[in-house]
Amino acid sequence: MLDIVYNYQNLLDNIDTYIEASKFKKEYLIEQLGVSRATFYNKVKKKNFTIDEMVVLSTILFPEEAKVFEIKEALRESREDSRFGRTKSHKDVMGDVRKKLRA
Repeated sequence: MLDIVYNYQNLLDNIDTYIEASKFKKEYLIEQLGVSRATFYNKVKKKNFTIDEMVVLSTILFPEEAKVFEIKEALRESREDSRFGRTKSHKDVMGDVRKKLRA
C-alpha cells in the first residue's frame, strides 16, 4: 500500500514535467479540467490538484495506461458478473445486437 502512496506522490511531484512533455496544449488541459487559466497554473505550481483532477490529467497525459486500466476494469467486472450469475445467453446477446443495428 505504501508503494501506491509513493507512486502517487511521485506523479504529483512531476506533474509539471509531464504536462510540459505532453503533446497537448495547456489550454486543452484547462478546458478538460474546467478550471480557469490562473487556477490551472496555480495548481501546477503548488502541485495541489484534487484526486478527480489527477484522474482527468492522467487519462489525458497517459492514454495507453488509461486504456490498459479500462480493459482491466472491464475484465474484473466481467468476472464478477459471471461469478454472480449475471450472464446472458449467446442468443439473447445476438438478439440485442440485431435490435440495436436496426434502430
